[in-house]
Amino acid sequence: MRKRSCVILLCLLAFGLLTNHVFAAEPTNENKLVPEEGEYGFFVFEIGSPTMIFNGKTEEIDPDFKTAPLLIKGTTLLPIRIIIEKLGGTLKWDEAMNTIDIKYNGKSITLQIGHKTALVDNEEKMLHVEAVILKNRTMIPLRFVAESLGLKVYWHGDHKISISTNALKDTFSSDRFSTEDLSIYDAVLKKQIRLGMAKKEIDNWFGFQPEKDYMGTYNYEGLEVYYRDGKAAGLMVSSGNNLSTRFSTVRNVNLLTTKKEVQQKYGVSVEKDSGDSDLYATFIFLKEDQGVDGSLVKLESLPLPNEPMKNKYYISFLFNGNKQKTISHLLISDFEFAMYSK
Repeated sequence: MRKRSCVILLCLLAFGLLTNHVFAAEPTNENKLVPEEGEYGFFVFEIGSPTMIFNGKTEEIDPDFKTAPLLIKGTTLLPIRIIIEKLGGTLKWDEAMNTIDIKYNGKSITLQIGHKTALVDNEEKMLHVEAVILKNRTMIPLRFVAESLGLKVYWHGDHKISISTNALKDTFSSDRFSTEDLSIYDAVLKKQIRLGMAKKEIDNWFGFQPEKDYMGTYNYEGLEVYYRDGKAAGLMVSSGNNLSTRFSTVRNVNLLTTKKEVQQKYGVSVEKDSGDSDLYATFIFLKEDQGVDGSLVKLESLPLPNEPMKNKYYISFLFNGNKQKTISHLLISDFEFAMYSK
């Protein structure tokens, strides 16, 4: 009996060592797409204008008061309640203490009118310009509050500024690619639109059937989709159709991403030795297996004209001429559409 028990114990130990070895061998940095919690929000403000653009729609910043953002010592100030409440946060005004308490996504900020210090999660921070009251409206430093709450802030020229929530978190590596990369993530719908998806399914997600547009594409609120035989063969996003972070690659690359950040996410492009490397970043991939899911191999250069196009895919970025070299056009497609637009 004792001998049998020892044999069983040894078998269990061996199994435990084996399974521990198997579990330890599993990759810990597997590529993952993780949508941010909470509502997506993208705001565009213009100095001197009482209206803003929120998720593509024009609204008043301070309804009934026509208050507009203004610049003081290079800092944008505006009534910030509408931003906080649209994102699901709260703002409370204490008239006796002249303080504003803001809470959003687990973070808190307390500002006092006329004081150049603020409490951010109970830690004291210095302000470049303090909150003020002008014409009975409380004006708050936009960048300080937005960045303290974890939002992203962008300047567009001298008078336009945008802020957005983070649409995605990701763990994608620049040396590992998969069919996940052949899709566009919509931060409003919180869905991935993939190459090969049927038009009927994409129409249902967006809730409408758009008219056929330029080059046979269909425009879904800023995302252009080209179909071949009823399935998506090209996905395009351009700054001409929208100025937001709503649409991105699964590596969290969107219209406000810089060229440097693209290179960090995707590595070296095929234009590395050409004069176009300053304007474009193009990446060509080969899908080796025939399944729906699978890995992609990044090619070092464009295929030759006589090479077969099947199972080859194209991800390309065109950059603006601004200082940051942000993206003006983004294209994900199969190789036939990329090369011949058909």
